[in-house]
Amino acid sequence: MDFLDELESMAQVAIQQPQQPDEPDNGDIQRWQSLFGYTYAQAAQKIQEHRSDLSRVLVTESHWEIVRAEKEAQGYDKEAYEHSCGLVTRTSLLKPQKVPSKTTRPSLYLLKLEGPLSNVDQVKAAAGLHETPTELNATDDTGKPTAFCKVDTEGKEKILEFLSRRGSRFEPTFVRYSKAEKDLPAGSAYPTLGVDTTMPQHRPNSMDDPKLAPAQNEYPVWYFFYGTLADPVVLKRLLGCDPSYQPASVNRGVLKTWGGKYKALVDSVDEKAEVQGHAFLVQDQEQEHSLQLYETDKYEVVRCEIRISGQETVKGLTFRFIGDVDP
Repeated sequence: MDFLDELESMAQVAIQQPQQPDEPDNGDIQRWQSLFGYTYAQAAQKIQEHRSDLSRVLVTESHWEIVRAEKEAQGYDKEAYEHSCGLVTRTSLLKPQKVPSKTTRPSLYLLKLEGPLSNVDQVKAAAGLHETPTELNATDDTGKPTAFCKVDTEGKEKILEFLSRRGSRFEPTFVRYSKAEKDLPAGSAYPTLGVDTTMPQHRPNSMDDPKLAPAQNEYPVWYFFYGTLADPVVLKRLLGCDPSYQPASVNRGVLKTWGGKYKALVDSVDEKAEVQGHAFLVQDQEQEHSLQLYETDKYEVVRCEIRISGQETVKGLTFRFIGDVDP
């Protein structure tokens, strides 16, 4: 395959590619286990990698129709056949898999408590956890009470392995829990936009030091918005109220992009660097929680100083991007 053919293949895959690859179902995972000798967790990971890889080998519909009867008799579907072709025919032209950012945090999932995983003690045993996860109560679309608990990626894989070893046909319900983290230590200025808080001049002198403001559970609290959250239509949909913004700016940050279109506020080496946006007063933890879920775990909540137009500088918070920005 020459370079132009490779680009054409990637373009065709991109056209067919959904924005978010589907979670592999149990049947697909067991098929890949049988065909390629993967463990349950390896098969699930390989399927997800295959679905998100724009440089994968693409089998055309006309080619698949020629080999379909033979390959289906051997246990393949079109996706598994593409993967088998890729194991043999990939060349050095193909892009290497991108190494995740070191700052990206492990994914969290909400696991529905049902079937053989109907309580947190069963989840603890299946996932090999040291501590029992907290049960989270909710209601489903019909208003029926239901319960969940949180597990990380490693816990999810161990649960799937646990079910596979027992030959269980049960398919657990995992919902990715993507929320911007907020962790503001009481005795440290970390995290603060554009500030190396390990340097002596940025260390607090007392527990009343302004560097420690805002505190973790301090409300109301000013937030600086610079992207879609500065759109009143978006914010009204999230919070259910008509937002009142104030023109504002922050220093020590710079705007980049990620994913080719999303705005990403990151630290700037220039402490005078300025980013323009809007300030919004978040009233309570419920409002803040909605904002964190909207921004997802691609971002984290950090302290910053917000200069509000016509007012004094206030201590506030903003969402800092923690992944890999576009070049």
